[in-house]
Amino acid sequence: MAQDIALDIPIPAKLDERLARLAAAHGKSKSRLVREALAAFVVREEAFAASVAEGLAAVDAGDLIDHEQVMREVEELLSNKR
Repeated sequence: MAQDIALDIPIPAKLDERLARLAAAHGKSKSRLVREALAAFVVREEAFAASVAEGLAAVDAGDLIDHEQVMREVEELLSNKR
């Protein structure tokens, strides 16, 4: 079973005030709001790192699309939106 770990980090007073207002507006404690924000940040960063690794593997495998083809596809998508 996972055990919680306490972090002791200094934050600027103004940030703490903003955090307190947000926590109150959401009906949550500051700690809960920070845990949720940190969890979302970690998930995003892990996904980003995985995407970068996937992209680098594609480059290493020679799986590339040239710039002109990308621009044609972008222009086509944009023209369909108009």
